Amino acid sequence: MLSRDYVLAPQVVQVEFSLAPACNLLESMGLLTETERLSGLADWVIQTSSQLPPETMRRSRLVFDGFFSIFFHCTTPFDFDDFDDYLRDLAARDPFALIDDLWKKIATTPLHYPDSWKQDKPIPTREELMNSREVFVDFMNIIHEKQEDALWSEAYDLLQEPPRLLAFIIDHVQMIYDEYLKPEWERVLPMLQESVAAFQKLDYSNMTGYEAIRAVTGRDMTSKLDFSTLGVDRIVFIPSAHIGPYVGKFVRGHTLYILFGARLPRGVQSPSSDLSRAELLIRLNALADDSRLRILELLTHHDELCAQDIIERLGLSQPTVSRHLSQLSATGYITERRRDTAKCYSLNTDRVMDTLRSLTNFLSRQ
Repeated sequence: MLSRDYVLAPQVVQVEFSLAPACNLLESMGLLTETERLSGLADWVIQTSSQLPPETMRRSRLVFDGFFSIFFHCTTPFDFDDFDDYLRDLAARDPFALIDDLWKKIATTPLHYPDSWKQDKPIPTREELMNSREVFVDFMNIIHEKQEDALWSEAYDLLQEPPRLLAFIIDHVQMIYDEYLKPEWERVLPMLQESVAAFQKLDYSNMTGYEAIRAVTGRDMTSKLDFSTLGVDRIVFIPSAHIGPYVGKFVRGHTLYILFGARLPRGVQSPSSDLSRAELLIRLNALADDSRLRILELLTHHDELCAQDIIERLGLSQPTVSRHLSQLSATGYITERRRDTAKCYSLNTDRVMDTLRSLTNFLSRQ
């Protein structure tokens, strides 16, 4: 008998937009520790990160690299319109239950982010991590791809004392907000509000998750997200003034939260040029580097090249090429796909032409 193949149709999702201030602020604080790994972040992030005293940066690494899950997986900053309200809610939590949940999230990091465990050896269990400083430090060094025994040993000590750890986290994020981020948040808030208002006017009904993400962020996320396994039926988009060309994603229950660089919908004009200028800066920043231009030029001569091919042809190190490819992919100038275990890239000429049109339109405004 001839059998028939059936394919599950992509599910339509509910689309919403939100400023999500507490979430937005925590994401901006976390970006301060990412400037070495991510190119093209907002000027405020780069400048503030370079100005942080060494001890403040060390504490930020502990909080946002070591204990990041406490914000976006163990609690719900998405639900708070006021940052101080979120911190008060966090302070009222049972520290033992909260840190127990944090241990679970740390232990399952390789399952949620498979690329973080590039090892042949077994992933340690939560009990092994909790009961051995050596196992925990080794695990964190692998996850973060950097040998920092002293930092992760301190993180291990803090995890043994939940009340002290919770107070440490709250004190640090309150200080970063008060001393570094609050004036910047007040400056960018009107721009973020304008972005939300502009997107809320458009119709996203009958769109699948992939279609909605492409319409809002300009990114094709089919290779990054699998909606068939996520189990989400709602997407909340949150514009960020600091994330640059990158997209942040968090799943809570049946909701997918997407942080994206604040922008206007395509074809929408703004009475203020702040948003248009901000998006242009993100795109042009990706082109303002000799190595990235060499990568793009190389891809004009080939339909597709894998990362190792680019490394060998340009004579650059793997970490350097990886950073450049991430920024070019995030800004849409190249498209990425997996071929077996390798990541391969091709030039997106449509994005190049769209950038030229956007720059022409911006400079020809009357």
